[in-house]
Amino acid sequence: MLSGRESDLRRKLIVKLLLVVAAVGLVATASVAATDKVPKCTAPLATVEVPKAPHGLFVILFPGAAINSKATKYLVSQAPVCGANIYVVWNQVDKGPNANPRYDWSVIDEQMAPWIAAGKMVNLIVWATGYGSKANATPAYVFAKVPSVSCPSFGRVPVFWNDDFIQSYRSFQSAILGKYGTNSSVGYIRFGLGAGGEIYPACMYALKDHGFSEAIWQKYLFAMLDYEKSLNSSKQLAVGLNEFGNPPNLNFTAAIAERAIQDGIAIGNQGLTVEDVRNDRAGRACMADWCRLFRGARGKVPLVLQTGGATHPDHSDPGSMLDILPFALGFHVQILELYVEDWLVAYDPTDPNYAHYHDEYRKVYESAAQSLGGN
Repeated sequence: MLSGRESDLRRKLIVKLLLVVAAVGLVATASVAATDKVPKCTAPLATVEVPKAPHGLFVILFPGAAINSKATKYLVSQAPVCGANIYVVWNQVDKGPNANPRYDWSVIDEQMAPWIAAGKMVNLIVWATGYGSKANATPAYVFAKVPSVSCPSFGRVPVFWNDDFIQSYRSFQSAILGKYGTNSSVGYIRFGLGAGGEIYPACMYALKDHGFSEAIWQKYLFAMLDYEKSLNSSKQLAVGLNEFGNPPNLNFTAAIAERAIQDGIAIGNQGLTVEDVRNDRAGRACMADWCRLFRGARGKVPLVLQTGGATHPDHSDPGSMLDILPFALGFHVQILELYVEDWLVAYDPTDPNYAHYHDEYRKVYESAAQSLGGN
């Protein structure tokens, strides 16, 4: 039998437990209510500049990255996550004209499966070349008929403006649209026209032995963008803008952006950091001059940004998501491609930054989803 003091302590403990349960219930109710208010990123959205085009926050799943498994574990169920960016590496899929079947889409379909099963969108980023000294993303049958060069940053790359390369890559572009162009779970497709999924001239200095110049590169890019337009894709196509040269010729980048806009192709930049924030506020150009280009392109085509790397929650360079995300939204960007590492700060309790920063990162994602949609 409990003493009076023990009984009193027990009653107080029960009251405290009831209060905790009630508080948890209120938080859960508030969370559900907040989720209910988030517009869907799978439907047209009036709060973005191009309402019928893709929009939202997406997880970047770089080819072969070990951290991708954590994305499936911790992120696929999160409401602010509209879906994932999956990379189509050309030589992993295209086995050549003598193979039967020629295309093996299984590596792509397997990556897509958990996201589609969760009702998420999937975007495709196509690589004809890769990154690193041992990179090789172009199929062997293409190298057999197209001159190539090698360099430490991009491995082996073809002479992009060679007619055989252009025709081979165009065939692959068409095949991708034939495979995924009617898939309702696919949002947009970004074809890499140079390094990786962007337009940077991979192995530029080595390519000078084959006649590389700004004029040749621009002619090649224009031809590829115009071809993409001719495909009449039901999926939004996109291009990743870069700068190159020392100092970089920003007029070159502007010309590519203008041609893409004329062709109805979304424009983007994959190098967003807090340095862009500082430069824009100081009247200097952002990386590849995207700040100025985006101001002029508003409402014409969807605008896309990807962070230049994982952010630092402590606000050291390249900046915190709290510095970067609101800045991007201020430019009416409607597609944001974010690193797995940054999402895990908010949603993975085992992440080293979770304890100190998960709440503020989660809130900045939820706030962005109010404008761009969630799922």
